[in-house]
Amino acid sequence: MNYKLREMQDVDIPHIVEGEQNIFGTTLGYELLYTELHLNPYAHYFVLEIDQKVCGYIGLWINENTEIINFYIDKEYQGNGFGKMMLDFVIRLSKLCKANSISLEVRESNNRAILLYEKYGFMKMHIRKKYYHDGEDAIVMVKKLEVTNDRIRSRNKL
Repeated sequence: MNYKLREMQDVDIPHIVEGEQNIFGTTLGYELLYTELHLNPYAHYFVLEIDQKVCGYIGLWINENTEIINFYIDKEYQGNGFGKMMLDFVIRLSKLCKANSISLEVRESNNRAILLYEKYGFMKMHIRKKYYHDGEDAIVMVKKLEVTNDRIRSRNKL
């Protein structure tokens, strides 16, 4: 199995929209993703490609802090370490960009994701009541990042 994490391109958007629909039952949509790629200077979107097929992605906004906008891995590839690989990448990238923290929202019922985020040091901060279209609450989780002067040395590890 060959895999890589790479920057999202316009040609990936239909695959991402379909994948979001399969995983979440809803999608950010083609127009929003296209706008993010071309007009949002804080947006950074990366695709997980396995055997030359789009099998997931992670979208970020990075400024003083990093916000994970959306993140999924196709069901058939979950549990194989790809989520960890992508989170490791996001943490390293956030540190390189001198972000102070990483935040995200996760469905209250998504225990598997919550356990993964907690393993990475994310802490539950608060609940967004009825956040999702089906009325389910979202848990906002935050990971604080250490601010150091030697972040430039981490560049070689990316």
